[in-house]
Amino acid sequence: MFGLEKDKANRWMYSVLPYQIAYGPISTLIILYILDLHGTVIDASYAITLGYAVSVPASILWGYTIDRINKRRSFILLSYAGLLLSLVLLFYFRSVIAAILIYGLMSFMVAANATPINLLVMESNDESAWEKSFSKLQMLSSLGGTLGLLFAFFVTGLLPITYLILLLVPFCVAAMLLTAFINEARVEKVRRSIVSSSIAFASRMISKPLFFLRLPPFSMAKNFVKSLKFGNMKRNYMNTLYLAILIFYIGGSIFNTAYPAGLKEAGLTTYSIFGIIFAGYVMQTIFFQLTPRVAPKKNRVDLATESLVIRSIGYFLISMIFVLFRQHMGVIANIIFYSIAAGISYSIFYTILNVLLFEAIGKEKRGRKLGLYSSLVGIGAISGSLLAGYLSFYISYWFAFLVAGILTLYAAHILQGLNSIGNKAQTQSQT
Repeated sequence: MFGLEKDKANRWMYSVLPYQIAYGPISTLIILYILDLHGTVIDASYAITLGYAVSVPASILWGYTIDRINKRRSFILLSYAGLLLSLVLLFYFRSVIAAILIYGLMSFMVAANATPINLLVMESNDESAWEKSFSKLQMLSSLGGTLGLLFAFFVTGLLPITYLILLLVPFCVAAMLLTAFINEARVEKVRRSIVSSSIAFASRMISKPLFFLRLPPFSMAKNFVKSLKFGNMKRNYMNTLYLAILIFYIGGSIFNTAYPAGLKEAGLTTYSIFGIIFAGYVMQTIFFQLTPRVAPKKNRVDLATESLVIRSIGYFLISMIFVLFRQHMGVIANIIFYSIAAGISYSIFYTILNVLLFEAIGKEKRGRKLGLYSSLVGIGAISGSLLAGYLSFYISYWFAFLVAGILTLYAAHILQGLNSIGNKAQTQSQT
């Protein structure tokens, strides 16, 4: 009976599956849709940049609102409805400017669900069951994203991308209906409780890496900027990790924004592009499950560094493909290299990063440290996506991928420095 009651309490989680089916293809869809509307890669980069730019204040606003109004179901339902509304608007208002603005609206609305979903997992289960429950949540999210990209692959093989937008709407409706299983009678946890558990923390960061418990004070940001001097950087573990994260997100955003547009302009069909992204997402999902089993057997910093080196090599190889075979772009080669860079390497790095970050923020000033981390993620994503458009348009796509690879390799170099900082700290504590 107890097991049945627990399963019943978690039935609301299934709303995440159709939601992710609808939301999973969106970042690729918006870029290809803007190109179909005769926009340029710069226009596509404006949309992605606006999405990231809106997500930062949205995360802050929704976070503070959730603290004041303990209505988990209401915020989740609102975000699903916001996604539905955005898709409908995207279908009916077919212009580049409208697509950019609507994507900004969508980014604002979907930011409302990440925190309440994670809090509901904690509230619906005993602490001893959190690991299993968060694993189920992650499984449903990954499965939904995978099915969404698979759905997009098949639909765009038969119909124009415009119809894909409309066909994602029923999944939003299904997600909204499934929120009826959410029980708000027991509201105990606050956002701050998420950072008290490594499992809850990792789940929240995977769902959306922008998480503001508290805005970082100017003095903390100023100290980080000062620490960027070469001599200082190698002495501060937290600031070294911050810098590696900033560089990583700039490089990743350059690549992720330019890549679908580059494939499209190289002559690949929309369904081929979704097929490549789908393959990468499948590998990412698999390795998100495998990495926690492998990670404890290796030095975390070394494993994270190696994953970034492999990711950069993937970017370099894709850059070479665009130089050598632009007029005869091969799907198979892109599937292989993209799956390595954006699938396998990303899942390994991001899993390890969450562990390193959770340990680094410690027990003091967690809100400020996490606020600075989220600010740097936002800055990196915004600047990277904006750079992607201009580098691709005015120079070339291969050059944008090359820059992304160099930045990722530099992030790996910075990250490797954490080993020496940690060893020095350990030596000093023993003496």
